[in-house]
Amino acid sequence: MISPVASTSLVSGLTAQSRIVETAATNIVNVASDDYQAERGALVSRPLQGAAYVPLPSEGAVDPAQEMVTMMVAKTSFETMARAYSTLAETEKTALDSLT
Repeated sequence: MISPVASTSLVSGLTAQSRIVETAATNIVNVASDDYQAERGALVSRPLQGAAYVPLPSEGAVDPAQEMVTMMVAKTSFETMARAYSTLAETEKTALDSLT
């Protein structure tokens, strides 16, 4: 079993990256809407609780290129955290199997 702190950190990171993608997607969908202000958010680290997504005040027009970059970075981060979670689970399983 993955330690609670590691599990919480990884799951919170996955959730935060998902929120970043959702925000970027919302911005892209609304790029042509009159008076729409691009939504923004930030990742923050919380000790023993992992990452969190914090919405920030809306700011200016949507830049579709920037939104795509944001989505690609979030996707890469999500994939990396998912691999880390899988690696931790495999390592713990191997360790437990060696005890039997």
